[in-house]
Amino acid sequence: MKRILLLFLILLFNFSFSQLSVNNTTQTPAQLVQNVLLGSGITVSNVKFNGSAANALLIRDQVGHFTNGVSTNLGIDSGIILATGQAQAAIGPNNAGGLTLATANPITGDSDLALLTTNTINNKAILEFDFVPIGQNLSFNFVFASEEYPEWTNTGFNDVFGFFLSGPGITGPYTGGAANIALIPSTIVPITINNLNNGGANLGPCEYCAFYVNNGTGVTPALNATIQYDGFTTVIAANAIVQCGMTYHIKLAIANVGDNSLDSAVFLQAQSFNTNPLSFPNDYLISNGFAPCAGTTTTINTGLPITVLHSWTLNGNLIVGETGPIITISQPGLYCATAYPYGPACPVTDCITVEFQPPLPVNPPNNLIVCSSPFNLTLNTPVVLGALSPSLFDVNYFLTSQNAEDFASAISSPNVFNGTNGQIIYIRVDDSSGSNCYSIQSFTLTIDPVQCLVNANQPPNLSQCDDASNDGFGTFDFTPQTAIVLGSQSASSFTVTYHLTQATANSDSGAISPFNSFVNTVNPQIIYVRIEDNANPTFYDTTTFQLIVNAIPSTPNPADVTVCGSYILPTLPAGSTYHSASGGTGTTFANGATINSTQTIYVYAQTGTTPNCTAQGDFVVTVNTTPTTPNPADVTVCNSYILPNLPAGSTYHSASG
Repeated sequence: MKRILLLFLILLFNFSFSQLSVNNTTQTPAQLVQNVLLGSGITVSNVKFNGSAANALLIRDQVGHFTNGVSTNLGIDSGIILATGQAQAAIGPNNAGGLTLATANPITGDSDLALLTTNTINNKAILEFDFVPIGQNLSFNFVFASEEYPEWTNTGFNDVFGFFLSGPGITGPYTGGAANIALIPSTIVPITINNLNNGGANLGPCEYCAFYVNNGTGVTPALNATIQYDGFTTVIAANAIVQCGMTYHIKLAIANVGDNSLDSAVFLQAQSFNTNPLSFPNDYLISNGFAPCAGTTTTINTGLPITVLHSWTLNGNLIVGETGPIITISQPGLYCATAYPYGPACPVTDCITVEFQPPLPVNPPNNLIVCSSPFNLTLNTPVVLGALSPSLFDVNYFLTSQNAEDFASAISSPNVFNGTNGQIIYIRVDDSSGSNCYSIQSFTLTIDPVQCLVNANQPPNLSQCDDASNDGFGTFDFTPQTAIVLGSQSASSFTVTYHLTQATANSDSGAISPFNSFVNTVNPQIIYVRIEDNANPTFYDTTTFQLIVNAIPSTPNPADVTVCGSYILPTLPAGSTYHSASGGTGTTFANGATINSTQTIYVYAQTGTTPNCTAQGDFVVTVNTTPTTPNPADVTVCNSYILPNLPAGSTYHSASG
């Protein structure tokens, strides 16, 4: 059972995470700074690696681009990795208790890192550059990781790292008055293995261990499948206050301490090195779901105080009169804002692309005309939706345009609305499939008594006899009904259609076609008829008739009969009669009639419906003549009597019968 549970946990972990990807063979350190690390509001120059601008232009195995972090437990999706050994060592699983993957270009010694330890600095990796911010708040995110966790916690072999920032307004004990901004959150304590951990066996004591991630010790690779390092910090932000437009220098440094064993690294989040106080959120695009609806307005907000002077452009053209942090827009394009939160010498700029959803592809509603109230407003629902699916769009009716805009007090029974002549109704269609956009249109109600002259004359029911299957279904031709429904109304001015429901007859939808060969679906079945004025299809009337399939009676089939003298006909079921000829013709015999001669008797069954459904059977009655009764005179003789010959068919017997 324990083995099954362990296997389940291993599989669960592997499905949850996958390995980190590290590429240290494509981009130089300088390219990684420009293409990966930088966010907005920063201009970079003079990039160096391990003290040399030339090194920054060469591929270096200690620096790489990591991706796929979102599928790991690292906490950062992508960015730059800076390592004491080869950057590839970061790739999981954690299958080694103390991995060392030495760099091909080891360099020792650094005065700033030396201030963070009492031991020697080996295998350093230092990425540094000058930059000019256009904001005041420098920030970037990082994770520090090491193979020295947890076994070498609180020993003299603690690898170190630091982010040494120098420039105007910065003071510290490092080169050029630099300050180390790689600090434990909410403290002034530099992050090291010795002061951020959970003890030598991950069992305590806790030293800021809320910021520590235990990634195993290399003996459970299936459970620690994504990152090689035994331990690392949570995602931490490095922050500093800088001055807009001034030049600063930052030195991102990491090194082995005391020996060259057990690699460490720092992960720097992509595009997080920034100072821009002006950063718009996602573009307003149809593809990301942020595009506003057609015909509406939306706002763009820089988030800066209202006292900060702004200028706005649309597609490169100045928007006259817009000088504040918020603008209201109603058309698509590229909107850019330039603001001056730090004075005219240090402008900040950002742009946002705005798209609008296309208008809902709805049709205009029809004005409704009736001869008397109420109105069926829902006649316009299929008209407006057209080819749109009713399951994806909601249709509601309102008395005022403001109610329609506010979606307030929708008409509760739009199919029986007691409207007035000339009243305007507002129809609102909402896209419920995800865009949340809507369309509002209006139509007019008219009461015209003349329209009552459109009259659907009542046609008769259509009936027929079933076939031999007696299944209750048959094929009907409605053509004769059309002339009856029209009556005296001209076939060129009015159209007659046939429908399965009153609703489709009212909305002039789902007409039966072809109507000259319709097979009923139930028995009996109501057919709904609509007659409308061709000049104005909203003038119409409806009526109904039924389709009836009558069952044919069971075919009577009595057995032939042979009798002597005569035969009395038995009583038949109701609807059946005896006849001397087929088809219910010839002499009709009543129940109980006497048949005295041999003949064929026909049994004729009928339903008595319209049409009359019939069935016929027959049987033969054979009547044999009863012989004349022999009655010889009594005879008295002496001794014996010779019997005389009898007629054919008669015989002598000693007993009766």
